[in-house]
Amino acid sequence: MSKETKRLAQTIEMLELMNQTLRHLRTEVLPKNPRMFALMAEGPLEEMRRLQTEIEQLTNQVAAAA
Repeated sequence: MSKETKRLAQTIEMLELMNQTLRHLRTEVLPKNPRMFALMAEGPLEEMRRLQTEIEQLTNQVAAAA
């Protein structure tokens, strides 16, 4: 497995963890306090956007190396 492929797998795993975090906030915080949910969701959402960009870049690198 190449360095890029390993990094891609790790990045996807991190995206999945951010998704789980957001899911937890949605079920636990949103029903009780929508404003707090919106505030707390900002960080995971921003990180998810960053990770998606990184996944696109790594995917292109892996495809170019093939």
